[in-house]
Amino acid sequence: MTAERGDPAVSLPGKEARPARLLLVRHGAAEGSAEGRFFGRTDAALLPLGEAQMREAAPRLRPWLREGEEVRVLTSPLRRARRSAELLCEALGLAPPGGGDVVAGLSELDLGEWEGETYASLSAREPGRLKAHYADFVRSRPPKGESLLDLAQRVRKALGELRAALRGGTALVVAHAGVNRVILCDALGMPLENFFRIEQDFAALNVIEYHGEAPLVRLMNG
Repeated sequence: MTAERGDPAVSLPGKEARPARLLLVRHGAAEGSAEGRFFGRTDAALLPLGEAQMREAAPRLRPWLREGEEVRVLTSPLRRARRSAELLCEALGLAPPGGGDVVAGLSELDLGEWEGETYASLSAREPGRLKAHYADFVRSRPPKGESLLDLAQRVRKALGELRAALRGGTALVVAHAGVNRVILCDALGMPLENFFRIEQDFAALNVIEYHGEAPLVRLMNG
């Protein structure tokens, strides 16, 4: 059988017919994002281009919404993600995220003292430190920042809480490239060492269904 988008009957063998569905979206283009800077916890606003990207993304999400179902919408607290979520909700007729749906665990990786720097500037000033960081980028932390393991720990906690409440429902999560890559690595059974092998464009849509404990990735970077 060929699975069609939005088909609630598609399931893995031995799993329930109606899986929990996660619509995982990256925010649109934000201030400073085109300048090649380290860009994580900086609370940049969405650009007009980013707003247009989110409005254009809405039709790509619509086929994945199951008829008559209430969709829970969660977002990172950073402005670029919150505004992206608002625009999607407006376009899709969904209730915007409430206070309890703004989840700190979905914030982007904290790059500490490297926030706002470029690779070239750091290479010139701290070549040894930058080289050491990329030699073990999963565990290494920028000064006063987070490692990928730190990011993964809080993202997994946030996702676990969502999945426990979601059961067979649908959630729309608007977050960041780093957050999305952690979730996709876990869903695909990939180690974090493969983190940068997953592309996440601005306004990218990923669809993951959870059949019990078994994830099925139905769309990536769509």
